Amino acid sequence: MRSLLSTSLAAIASSALWSLAGCAGSLDHPERFAYVNAPPDAGGGTGDDSDAGCDPVKDIFPPNCTTGACHSASSQQGSLDLQSSGMPARLVDKKAKGGPGLLIDSAHPDQSVLLTKLTDAPPFQFQMPLGAPALSADEMACVTAWVQAAVAPPP
Repeated sequence: MRSLLSTSLAAIASSALWSLAGCAGSLDHPERFAYVNAPPDAGGGTGDDSDAGCDPVKDIFPPNCTTGACHSASSQQGSLDLQSSGMPARLVDKKAKGGPGLLIDSAHPDQSVLLTKLTDAPPFQFQMPLGAPALSADEMACVTAWVQAAVAPPP
């Protein structure tokens, strides 16, 4: 009986540690992680600063932000949901949690917390994605273009 209790406690403690460790991602879709071992010139980029038709909601947020206990519809760390529909509109001019600024700042898109948290000098503590490699230059260009398009006046 004592052995069963010890084993149960060890399993609970191990689960708790894994959930606190960060957003390691899901291996249900390994193709989402293909970029990890890709050579530096891999990807659909054109070599310029364009977003090359990328969609961060589909291409970047799922493998980097919405897995584990991070910014999914169910966990919403920092009250940030990067999975549910309605983006980017529901993030525009919404106050960030944990520090000053707006998630997507319509007046100053380049100062949007959604972008600055991805840099190597993030506001209020940690660079995102937490516990994972920083986004590539192409991924940053994609998210930046998405934020700018979110606040651009309609054509």
